[in-house]
Amino acid sequence: MSEDQKRRRLWIGVGEAAAVIAVIIAGLNYWDSHREHADQARREAARALQAGLAQALVLTAAPQDGGRRLAIKPADASQVIQSQRYLFPAAVLDHPTDLTAAAPAIEVAWIAQGLSKALDARHAKGEGRGRVPVGVITTYLANGEPHEDRALYLVGYAWKGRLFGGRAVTLEGIAFVRRAGDLQAAVDRAWSG
Repeated sequence: MSEDQKRRRLWIGVGEAAAVIAVIIAGLNYWDSHREHADQARREAARALQAGLAQALVLTAAPQDGGRRLAIKPADASQVIQSQRYLFPAAVLDHPTDLTAAAPAIEVAWIAQGLSKALDARHAKGEGRGRVPVGVITTYLANGEPHEDRALYLVGYAWKGRLFGGRAVTLEGIAFVRRAGDLQAAVDRAWSG
């Protein structure tokens, strides 16, 4: 082999090595770029999920005044209730009840008569426990932004027969069931079902 052929072969080898190195570097750049995009997408998805979770409303309630009322509040303390509308089964309460944010609560006086009539119709025993569905439309603030939530809950109640007839009804708490669009229809279905 002549000296020129050896040099040419050397430069071809160096060129091939440089090409292989360039392909490796390009592959590493592509992998790094892909990984960065994937990480960014995961971070954005986590932020969106966190924002969605921060906006989802779930209500809790604590009985007050010996069960004559349920004080309503959001499970997430950063959310602030502005107003609520309560929709009970028509057989229990035939009109919606609206409240402002001052002290959201469900009063037993609203539903005691309707529940007593329903218990009479079912020939309920002297004492027991039950649940009545309620649709709750809540306007609230989350992260300073206004939102509306429409959800079906179950209100737990207890009753005891009175000595001279009738029943004493007390409220015990609420439990989230599901979000719903047409709340009155959902409430009436849950009551009749």
